[in-house]
Amino acid sequence: MRKLPLLFVFFSMLILGCNFSGNKPLVVSSIPVWKHVAEYLGGRDFAYYSILKGGESPHGYEIKPSDVVKLKKAKIIVVHGLGLDDWVLNGVGDKSKVFNVGELMAKKYPVVEKQGYHIWANPVMMEDVYFEIARELSKFYPSKEKYYEKRADDYAAMIEQLLQKVNTCLKGVKNRKVIAYHPIWEPLFETIGVKAVGYMTDNPEKEPGPDRIRKLIEKARDENVKVVVSEFGEGEAIARKIASEIGAKIVFLNPTPDEDYVVVLSQWCNKICEVLKEADK
Repeated sequence: MRKLPLLFVFFSMLILGCNFSGNKPLVVSSIPVWKHVAEYLGGRDFAYYSILKGGESPHGYEIKPSDVVKLKKAKIIVVHGLGLDDWVLNGVGDKSKVFNVGELMAKKYPVVEKQGYHIWANPVMMEDVYFEIARELSKFYPSKEKYYEKRADDYAAMIEQLLQKVNTCLKGVKNRKVIAYHPIWEPLFETIGVKAVGYMTDNPEKEPGPDRIRKLIEKARDENVKVVVSEFGEGEAIARKIASEIGAKIVFLNPTPDEDYVVVLSQWCNKICEVLKEADK
């Protein structure tokens, strides 16, 4: 895959990604990440809308009348699937408009069928997602199929460069063990060579009990864990308590951001790398 200067491609993305709605086909997504994927690929050819905004949890969301209006107008509805955003389907009359990322990826990667698997936390898999959504968009503009594919290829190259950068950043870091709030981060950890020795909860909607926290603290001490990965809001107080108990540093990541994916991935990797390097001193 070709290597492209990140800044050049990113500014190109900003320019070409701007869109003006007009009468263009509307792409509606359940969560922001899919909106940004489609927006980068489709540029000015489509209009884009995400039902959830950055920082909002898809778990337990109740669809609103205004969402239903958007879903009816949509030409493509991009959902994560796998039980994460099934509420979208309640507002969709024509199911043929639905592009289910999870359903498609599960056919290619058995690991996706694992409960609670968050595809956007797997950068390598996301490269594939860009190509698949490019193919879906090209159904509306067949003459631009190669163009959308080229955009996907450029984006995959950016992801690869970022992974190489974090690889370099983590080189020499001996202790890469962490504790995280929930398994959303597992695909990212595996990709960049970080080991999660435990999670505070398996379900972000359910707060962990004191017995689980006690056992996790004991395990963290035994494994010499020096970093806790959490997020602001859900589990923040528990994460701070565990970090204090085991003498670890804590880093907060946003699992549902509303920014371009390569920017988000860069932020996640940089934060993880820096805190691991600092804790490893």
